[in-house]
Amino acid sequence: MALDQECRHPEEKKFLREEDKKEEKKSPPKTCYVLKKRSEFLDIRKKGKTIYAQFFIINYFLSSQSGFYFGLTVSRKIGNAVKRNYLKRIIRSIVVNNLNSMPKNTKLEIIPKKQIEKKKYSELEKDFLDTVKNLVI
Repeated sequence: MALDQECRHPEEKKFLREEDKKEEKKSPPKTCYVLKKRSEFLDIRKKGKTIYAQFFIINYFLSSQSGFYFGLTVSRKIGNAVKRNYLKRIIRSIVVNNLNSMPKNTKLEIIPKKQIEKKKYSELEKDFLDTVKNLVI
C-alpha cells in the first residue's frame, strides 16, 4: 500500500505544477487593492474628481502610490442588504475581470445608482468601462 501511494503522489504533483504554469501564462498577475478605511474614501472625495455615468458615480484621484485601488459605496436606498451585497459582488467582478484596462496609480470610489438594480451584467460592464476610459488623469 505504501508503495502505491508513493508512486501516485509525484505524478499528481507534476500534473498540478503543469496546470499552474498554464494558468500563469494565460493571465499576467496584476493586483488591485481595496479601499476600506473611511479616511481613504474621504481623501478621494476631497482631493479627487467626480464622473457621472448612467449607472455609476465614480470619484477618482491620481495617487502617488503605485497600484490600482478601488472601493465600493452602496447606499441603503438600493434594495435590502441581500441586493446590496449582490451588487457589490457584481461590481467587484467587473473590476477584477477588467484590471488590464484600469488606469495605474489611481484610486477609484464606485457608487452605484438606484437604476442599477434591474440591469444586466453586460450593460453594467459596458457603462463602467466606457466611463473608466474617459477618466481625465
